[in-house]
Amino acid sequence: MAAGALAAAALGVVSATPANAAVMVSGSTIDAAGNYVDGTITVYTAAGAEVGSYDTQAGTFDIPLDDGAYKLGFTNSDDDFYEELTPEYYRDKPDLATADVVTVAGTAQTLAPWTIDRLPSVVGAVRTADGRVVRYGSVEVRDTSTGYAVAYGEIETSGNFRVATSAASVKVFVSGNDPSTGKPLAGEWFNDKATYAAADVVTPTAAGADIGTVALAPAGSISGRVTTEAGAPIQRAKACVTDYTCDYTDANGAYTIESVRTGENTVTFTDPIGEFVGERWNNVPLSSGTPANLVTVAPGQAVTGIDAALAAAPAAAPTGVDVSGTVRDELGNVGIGYEIRLWDTPADPKAAKPIASTFSNRAGAYHFSQLDRIPGETEFKIQVVGEGPREDGDFARRTTWSGDKHGYATAAAITAAPRTLDVNLPVAGGVSGAVTSEAGGRPDGAGVTFYGSGKERFGAADEVLADGSYDQRSLWAGTYTVRFSAVDHVAEWWKNATPDKAVTITVKPGQVVTGISAALGKEVKAVERPEVKGNAWVGKTVRLDKGAWNTEDSSRFTYEWLVGNTVVATGPSLKLTKSYRGKKVTGRVTNDAGFAQGQAITKTTAKVGYKPKVKATVAGKKIRLTIKAKPLKAKKTDATVVVYEVRGKRADGELKLKKIGKGKVKDGAGTATLKKPLGKGKHKLVLRIKGKGKVGSGDIMKKVKLKR
Repeated sequence: MAAGALAAAALGVVSATPANAAVMVSGSTIDAAGNYVDGTITVYTAAGAEVGSYDTQAGTFDIPLDDGAYKLGFTNSDDDFYEELTPEYYRDKPDLATADVVTVAGTAQTLAPWTIDRLPSVVGAVRTADGRVVRYGSVEVRDTSTGYAVAYGEIETSGNFRVATSAASVKVFVSGNDPSTGKPLAGEWFNDKATYAAADVVTPTAAGADIGTVALAPAGSISGRVTTEAGAPIQRAKACVTDYTCDYTDANGAYTIESVRTGENTVTFTDPIGEFVGERWNNVPLSSGTPANLVTVAPGQAVTGIDAALAAAPAAAPTGVDVSGTVRDELGNVGIGYEIRLWDTPADPKAAKPIASTFSNRAGAYHFSQLDRIPGETEFKIQVVGEGPREDGDFARRTTWSGDKHGYATAAAITAAPRTLDVNLPVAGGVSGAVTSEAGGRPDGAGVTFYGSGKERFGAADEVLADGSYDQRSLWAGTYTVRFSAVDHVAEWWKNATPDKAVTITVKPGQVVTGISAALGKEVKAVERPEVKGNAWVGKTVRLDKGAWNTEDSSRFTYEWLVGNTVVATGPSLKLTKSYRGKKVTGRVTNDAGFAQGQAITKTTAKVGYKPKVKATVAGKKIRLTIKAKPLKAKKTDATVVVYEVRGKRADGELKLKKIGKGKVKDGAGTATLKKPLGKGKHKLVLRIKGKGKVGSGDIMKKVKLKR
């Protein structure tokens, strides 16, 4: 009973009566094939009054009810557009009036499994025109009797879909994104139709009406030229089919609107600079009530020749000009159509706001007039809003403030007096290359990210094409490191490196650094072998350094200690008790990166033995050695010794050692011979002991000071 109460609480059950006055009514909901299905169980009194609602979990429900007579109803979803199961009443009844009564009389009960019928549905698969699985997209179903959308479904990662509906006949629209580039594909009506009117009718069935594989072509496009009425090209005019699917004309007046939806589209032409009057295709004024001429785009179709000749807008010479100037970039190009904002200068800079704006014209010129008439304002700052690359092969321009500054705080202030203020926009540089898989082709989710010297993120490639190539042209001049990544692949830094060894690239304005590429693998492996830190001496603790791996960003590392092939301990450290004496120990590191894991082992330690204590006396080319290793007696203390001198540290902190001599110890005493005598002064020596028998092996540091 207690367990049932907990289950009810987890389902959000609220009862108006004390817990000990109710008993649990349990059950399960399944489909005709016996699979568990989830939904909401609504409880009513036998008279039809609603008692409460309870969500199932994994197709099961536990409902606390007082003694009485009840009826149960099942619904699948709060959103009718995504409903998959037929609403019904217990058991298999179409309405509340005919529903079976469930009687509760003092004892818990489990109802027989309740079979819920699935709604009729439409099923299918979605691929690109060249056969690749489309994993992201949606399916819309419209009732042919009304023309309204009645159901939606998501395309699964397998590329398949199932959309349920109670409509007797439907038409189906499928849309999705390219799995490699993420760009929209050309949505289409079944079967390869551009419009709803032309679409084939589908009759949903209980088993799922299979419409087969829908092959989505690349999205369509609309292109053309925008000119003056005299035929001269207009640069920076704007052509759109919606508010967000647009393109600007280039120096030749040409535009291409990509990712255009299949079907009929209205094309609108405007001039953000204000020098020309906008219109709809074909010669339909924006203010006119005349219907626009529609442009029909079939799946994957490139529609050309959608041209416009715009009339000049009425213009008057500016009066009372206070500030004017020309916008250029640092390469000397005229800046056409850049938004220019005039900001106020309040006492609190955080309260600053733009109070007027304009655009640079097709000569790069701009002006603000009548600044002296703005109430309460005597000083201003000017901002020219930068933009990303405007055309293929172009570079981004950086937002710049008056005085050619990068921010409001440092911008030069101007007063309401006639002046000329030119602005020069910094130009970005670029990086290009490719990210591919060692297995071949472009991996899913391929990405290229750029980092500064402090590992701060500065941007990413806007797009990685189907062949894995990228061309990013929005990086400001400076030095960067580059990280390549992909789904189920090991991330890599250029040039085939881990983060700490990434090679930097230098980006310059208006130039592209080429050949910055990587072929990513799926194997997780150590690029620097794990290592046992510390000496293998009885009673001491050694540590397992994991080494360096080709992926560590989201990895989980685990550590094992082995004697031979047997795991004797886990964790990053191990205390060497007497039980390990005479044995050799190996460390093993496992890197679980989620999509794959790898293992690496250390070198095996020397045999675990007792720690030697060494006395060393230097005389000329000889070092007299005395070694003790408790609890061993002197006559059982034998070892060989190699002598090194410390000559500084490496970049990773490890000591630089130079071998200067060697020797032997027998019965606790011996001599090491040096290649040449040590000079006057202080010396740091490392005595590398290789013990025999029960004597341990390891490095012992000794400092000596010689006088001459």
